[in-house]
Amino acid sequence: MRRELLACALTLACAASARAAASTAGITLRRPVSARAAALAETYAAVAGGASSLGANPAGLVGARCPELESAFTSGILDDAFGFLGYAHPVSAGVLAAAVAYYDAGKVELVFPGGAQETRAAQRDIVGQAGWAKDLGAGFSAGVLGKFYRFELAQEARASGFAADGGLQWAVPLRGLRLGASVSNLGPGVKYESESNPLPLTARFGAAWTLASRPPDPAQNDTGTRLTLLADGVKVRDEKAYGSVGGEFGIEVGSSMELALRAGWAFNHGSDGAAFGLGVREGRFTLDYALAAKRELGNVHHVSLGVRF
Repeated sequence: MRRELLACALTLACAASARAAASTAGITLRRPVSARAAALAETYAAVAGGASSLGANPAGLVGARCPELESAFTSGILDDAFGFLGYAHPVSAGVLAAAVAYYDAGKVELVFPGGAQETRAAQRDIVGQAGWAKDLGAGFSAGVLGKFYRFELAQEARASGFAADGGLQWAVPLRGLRLGASVSNLGPGVKYESESNPLPLTARFGAAWTLASRPPDPAQNDTGTRLTLLADGVKVRDEKAYGSVGGEFGIEVGSSMELALRAGWAFNHGSDGAAFGLGVREGRFTLDYALAAKRELGNVHHVSLGVRF
């Protein structure tokens, strides 16, 4: 009975994930941690996004110029939910970060041999993270991230372990151009009972090019514009390589307010496709929303709220 229960839980967990792969485990480790990244189809390898870069490239933590708190919530597929809370703090030796993420796949009705029925939590995951990034000079920055996870299926099977990410970014001499590369989810496999599946080891390479028109005097509430174009190449263990592109158009009003429109597309990928979103920054606060189309799995909604201190 235990083996049948575990098999059922694994099947449901994969169905609830927008990017599940039969030969890897730890899908929660692959989820975007901000609505901004989701709206760009996760084209985020070269973005210096502060705490929001933890899901793609820890070198992007250098984008946190002051202490910042980022929270995110995702809902959409089979009543599942994903949440994230991250904090980045600049210090003399770089930028330190800590975060926690959780995933809840909702409830599942199980029918056992003999006709007995029981309602259980399909999947519950929690991931703790700690990271560090530093500006190395000459436009280079590097970052590392450690993760400790605990996964639970159908309140029956449990697994825990660790993983690590590492990344580099380079602001090249060409104005506005930034390159990035990262490797995510290095570590031993996820082991439920006696069987072990490898983590979703992921390599990313990307570029981001920003063109900006700044007002001569932001204090006069003049309007400025910013256009960022992004492209990534991604390879996940045991999956086909795929590419993604994204674009973000921002309208800056004065020195404290910005409105942003975003869109992205993932190519040659089994579940991801188009993504759209918008963001608002007012003073220390940011609010972002994204809608990501998961093709046959439906749409996923992402909301992020951030504050800078």
